[in-house]
Amino acid sequence: MRPALEVADVFRRHGEVFRRNHGVHLGRIERRIMAAIEACRTPVLGGHLEECGDCGLIRCAYNSCRNRHCPKCQGLERAEWLEARQAELLPVPYYHVVFTMPAPAAEIAFQNKRAVYAILFRAAAQALRDIAADPKHLGAEIGAIAVLHTWGQTLQHHPHLHCIIPGGGLSSDGTRWVPCRPGFFLPVRGLSRRFRELFLARLQAAFTAGELRFSGALAALAEPDVFPQRLQALRAVECRVGEDVAILTPHRPGRADFPHPVLHERDSLAAA
Repeated sequence: MRPALEVADVFRRHGEVFRRNHGVHLGRIERRIMAAIEACRTPVLGGHLEECGDCGLIRCAYNSCRNRHCPKCQGLERAEWLEARQAELLPVPYYHVVFTMPAPAAEIAFQNKRAVYAILFRAAAQALRDIAADPKHLGAEIGAIAVLHTWGQTLQHHPHLHCIIPGGGLSSDGTRWVPCRPGFFLPVRGLSRRFRELFLARLQAAFTAGELRFSGALAALAEPDVFPQRLQALRAVECRVGEDVAILTPHRPGRADFPHPVLHERDSLAAA
């Protein structure tokens, strides 16, 4: 059943005003996505005739935009992907871990999406593996599914990584399952600090290798003596970064929602 209000309806009604008021936060890709969703299944994209094989009824249907961000076009694909992932779930509790970059790092990412988003994935994955492998914590090899979100709920640039992780892992010799403590996965503070260390080290390496480009308000960061100052400022960022929080909550497979948090600390995983 078609919902009373769709994302496309919101974009058509308020998209132009939003682009005018917040254009500085929108790149070419974001504008193209909004335009595709607004035009989806409208005369703008043309149409075709559909005929029922049983009764012969013929109707006109407008074409889809087929953009991967469009809720209408990707609904089936999303459902199939979720079903495939659910088939892979283990009979153990799952944890939801969010890695978020602070604003000074997000600015760099906005102008260097491919390079910095790759750094975000690799730093988060390595931090999780390093802390989990420590015998003081879990002492096991873990796995995870990570999904990148680049927008926040207000459609502002807000890159963050959602990780769904089994509550345990394989022993170092691969012969047994090592469960985490009930209601506790990994220490947030240690995870945050390790992530910050890895993220900034990889960011420095990318700058040294000439993989980062800067323009506009960030043009000065291209100077060899200015970029290290930005990194130094990020190293001094405290773990508490406003609403950018690390959330670890058990996930019960098959449920669409999460239960009340067992651990919810305002220690930003990206305090870095």
